[in-house]
Amino acid sequence: MGLLATIWDRTLAVSTTYRIPVCSVEEMRRIDELAAQKYGLDHLLLMEDAGSSVYHAITRETGSVAGKRVAVIAGTGNNGGDAIVAGRRLYSSGALVRIALVGDPSRVSDLCRRNLELASRLGIGVSVIRDDADLASLEEIICWSEICVVGLIGVGLRGEVRGIVRGAIEAINRSCRYVVSVDIPSGIDANNGLVRGVAVRSNITVALGLPKYGNILYPGYHYCGKLYVSSLSYPPELLNGIGAELNTPIELPERLRWGHKGVFGKFLAVAGSRYYFGAPYYVATSFLKAGGGYSRLAAPRSVVPILASRSSEVVYIPLEETPEGSISMQNYEAILRIIDEYDIDIVAIGPGASLNSETQELIRILVRDIKKPLIIDGDGITAISKSQEILRGRKDATIITPHAGEFSRLTGRTLGEIQEDPVGILRRTCIELGSHIVLKGAHSLICTPEGHVYINMTGNPGMAKAGSGDVLTGTIAAIYGIGLRDPSSATRMGVLAHGLAGDLAAEDLGEDGVTPEDLMNNLPKAMRILREKPEYIVEGYMPKII
Repeated sequence: MGLLATIWDRTLAVSTTYRIPVCSVEEMRRIDELAAQKYGLDHLLLMEDAGSSVYHAITRETGSVAGKRVAVIAGTGNNGGDAIVAGRRLYSSGALVRIALVGDPSRVSDLCRRNLELASRLGIGVSVIRDDADLASLEEIICWSEICVVGLIGVGLRGEVRGIVRGAIEAINRSCRYVVSVDIPSGIDANNGLVRGVAVRSNITVALGLPKYGNILYPGYHYCGKLYVSSLSYPPELLNGIGAELNTPIELPERLRWGHKGVFGKFLAVAGSRYYFGAPYYVATSFLKAGGGYSRLAAPRSVVPILASRSSEVVYIPLEETPEGSISMQNYEAILRIIDEYDIDIVAIGPGASLNSETQELIRILVRDIKKPLIIDGDGITAISKSQEILRGRKDATIITPHAGEFSRLTGRTLGEIQEDPVGILRRTCIELGSHIVLKGAHSLICTPEGHVYINMTGNPGMAKAGSGDVLTGTIAAIYGIGLRDPSSATRMGVLAHGLAGDLAAEDLGEDGVTPEDLMNNLPKAMRILREKPEYIVEGYMPKII
């Protein structure tokens, strides 16, 4: 398990979470500046560290490099210099190395030039690929190689990849060689993970200093292959204080041997309507599957018998209905009375509640008046999107769980705008609304009202089905109920456990066949892993530290 496990064991001993910060390009540049100004760490030293880190990742993955053919495909910037240092280290260990410098030689950065000259003096062959006329030479070098180390464009990417660099990336991808990317796959936007026209498909990527958003968010994460992270020579204090990190396990409260159902959380879900049976069922039942003690479901009277036939463990509260079969405004006082009389710990509102205007207005009034931690999902998000001042006025914790479309309605931003700056827009929205938000998707983002972002690594495409989000709502409520009463921590671990349950289901069934029911049925296994073997998450989902 190595260094990562050692750190993990030590952090468990002091009941803290192992942290893996994730940064923006701007934050990484600020770290670079402070490293030079405050600590005297010059960029030549850091470049040497970077190349050595790439070298160590390659040897860890492929074994001895003696006699292996390595092509270094370098751009004219510092990312290319990092790749050239890696080539020099490989050469010193017996690899056969050729360097292809892609771009205008007159625009080579000073640090890249120094390492290029040093490689030449050592006898490493260097070819210059200036334009499309030289692509045949590049393809010959790539075809000759067994391993390609690629450092064409790093975090300085601006706009779409064009010209000779695009041709080089396309040649690398056609080759099907073993590809190692330096810092981030060339062509991936480091601030959001988007592909800017074309990007290098990598077997491994070595993120330098810290992983960038583009290393972690899709589709960039997919292009990275296996992800390594090297802190180079940066002092730890420079890498702390970053406003985002990976969602790593938090120690769950002990499940008391003498506990009763009330000890493990009293939950109320206000959900469902005549045509939406799945959402209320999944919310209320997943609370129990994830360890919650007492689950109550307030749903329209006509749907309760149907729901009860599926889940007899839930306590049902029949509600008056609108003519459309949704929850009527007449239930306002009864719902508040139930919360008070039964000392409910946490409430969920909105799943499957419908877009009926009367029901939407009821949701808005309940969000305003419920004096308990509240999870808002599904049609509840549509209701509050029109009256966000309600959220700002709440004193108890608010957790909102939108998918991208719902988040677009909540923020008034287009999907394109959100894709360009998902972390920034999420952070600003959480601070403005004073709410916790889970932006659901591949590698869901979780943000606190203070603006701290966590990126979740569990989950798979098989979970992209109606009802999966309802299971998430019940899971978050359950983890709050069992005693993780910090809403941020409960939300984080709910998202982590939910994704892990989906991965366990996919392992048994294959991704295509995973249903929300399968997610629920795997929640007990996921919770057991979080309690008994949290290192499973670190080993299986987190980048490898070198």
